[in-house]
Amino acid sequence: MNQSGFDALIVGGGVGGTAIGALLASSGKKVALFEKNKIIGGRCLSYEHQGFLVDLGVHLFGVGDKGYIGDVLRKINRPTALEWVISKDPRPTMFYNGKMEVYSRKNMSAAMGTSKEDFELAMKFFTDCLSMRKKQIKELYYTGLTDFINKYSTNPTLHVFVAMIAAQYFCTDPRVTSAGEFIRCFRQVVNSKSSAYPKGACIAIPKAFQQAIEDNGGKIHLDTTVKKIIVENGRAIGIELKDGTTLNAKIIISNADIQNTVQNLVGEEHFPEDYVKRVKNLTYATHCLALKVGLDEKVTDQKLIMYVRESLSDPAAIQETTTIDMKSVRGGMITSPTNYDEKLAPAGNQLIFFGTACPGGRPEEEYKKFGEKCYEALLQVIPTIEDHVLWKKVDSPNLIEAYAGEYGNIIGVGQTIDQIAERRPSQKSPIEGLYIVGAEAGGHGIGAELAANSAMELFEMLQK
Repeated sequence: MNQSGFDALIVGGGVGGTAIGALLASSGKKVALFEKNKIIGGRCLSYEHQGFLVDLGVHLFGVGDKGYIGDVLRKINRPTALEWVISKDPRPTMFYNGKMEVYSRKNMSAAMGTSKEDFELAMKFFTDCLSMRKKQIKELYYTGLTDFINKYSTNPTLHVFVAMIAAQYFCTDPRVTSAGEFIRCFRQVVNSKSSAYPKGACIAIPKAFQQAIEDNGGKIHLDTTVKKIIVENGRAIGIELKDGTTLNAKIIISNADIQNTVQNLVGEEHFPEDYVKRVKNLTYATHCLALKVGLDEKVTDQKLIMYVRESLSDPAAIQETTTIDMKSVRGGMITSPTNYDEKLAPAGNQLIFFGTACPGGRPEEEYKKFGEKCYEALLQVIPTIEDHVLWKKVDSPNLIEAYAGEYGNIIGVGQTIDQIAERRPSQKSPIEGLYIVGAEAGGHGIGAELAANSAMELFEMLQK
């Protein structure tokens, strides 16, 4: 019996959880979603800080409205629920070797050195990525990105620039990053010409899905912890909340991380031994540190700047891209959310974000010290910031862990050669009635797009 009156109960309110909730609710299903935090969104949330609306992490959406987030909204007949601002005027730039240039394939290729051959090989790499047939891309799913680049050139500058792009997409080591997934995402970003940011900050995305759930009779429970997923006779039948309340439903969907779901919310004893082993061996995306700076006035019109520390002519630079430490800031992504939406800050003020890779599991004091190194790098790019700082703060992996779990990693299960396409966990678990959604199961795309695509695939699976 469906004692709760709901068709589906969803554990976790990240992009994947809210998207599948919106899709189900809009199709007539009765849905209830339970989120442990007081704020919806998982890694895609935003919070108040000294009058500013600040995102958790550093986000930009490579395909904007033309991506899977937009597809979900179109599918639920809410195509205008989000207002996107495109990353142009001015065009995105890159700060490399002390110079600011337009962030383009041509300029990255020109940075290879004085050799005409190096330039042409780099341009061929980018051209082939954009023209490759789907069958060829599929054949490269299980080839490491570094090995694929080597087929064109061993020039360390090319390797580092491509690794920088891949780091924006996946936050994974280029040696094990799926070349096929990289090419597929790179093509989507370039061809869509829609890299964008939503008005209202990142939280506008899960809020749009939340609104769809509620408008269709669903319920959202914030600050509500699910203690366990109830399994009887090999079937998931409901959930138990921290306060002891139990609810039943035909479908239980977890957006609370696949490892946490198997090991804690359900219990390993309910799953086949080989499934438990596989889940335990899954590896996640890397960690990132995000420096946030509030300014008393606008100091730059730039929306996106890619930062690369210095010349990359030394072959050792390739090794640097695969070694993450906090000795120095090698590269990063700089964004100004208020250049997309000035209402995210008090009138006349500006927000600047600087995001870079870092190790996980360190004390907060170490992250604060690394944040100062990020600030020094930021001053190289925009020195006028220094006289206008109202506040600085660091969003560390520890903060992401507190909100989203998964050891504080930045995306979810890594899109690596052993965890991509059919090697990726399915949304359908071995337990009848239990499904996984988000950046841990199925899906394709970059960050939040991956989670939204996971939800779309799951919705199609449930429809069948």
